[in-house]
Amino acid sequence: MNQRSGRLLIVEDERTLRQLVAQFLRAEGYDVEEAADGQEGVCFFVDRGPFDVVLLDLNLPCLPGEEVCRQIKHDQPNQSVVICSAAVLDCHLDVLKGLGVDQFLGKPYHPLDLLDRIASEMSRTRSRQRSDPASGLYRPRLPGRSEQGRAASRQGP
Repeated sequence: MNQRSGRLLIVEDERTLRQLVAQFLRAEGYDVEEAADGQEGVCFFVDRGPFDVVLLDLNLPCLPGEEVCRQIKHDQPNQSVVICSAAVLDCHLDVLKGLGVDQFLGKPYHPLDLLDRIASEMSRTRSRQRSDPASGLYRPRLPGRSEQGRAASRQGP
């Protein structure tokens, strides 16, 4: 019996990898949503978020991972994001750290490393909420935000 729980969003364009990771995480007890490109990732986040953790690739079609992260953090500044990417450049690090992202997992990664990273992020979020209850509060969405988010994500960079 698995004791893990939580809602995860995987934004990964490599179909086989995305499906394998999602299947593994579901078997571990997580509720997982899958997005195949950056635009779909933003739409899923706007429509179904926030999530306990977003697992985000950087090299995505339609909308690059940095922009996906920027839009997610604009909508929900306290959203936990783990970057899962084969190529994280210094320019990516600067932008992502400026957005409050400091969790990176290089591809290929071991599934147990992924579980550790998810657990670590969820623990950090709970600690932040205990020490500052206001930090765990998400900004309420304005009516019609879902449509605005979809329209913005369709425009691309």
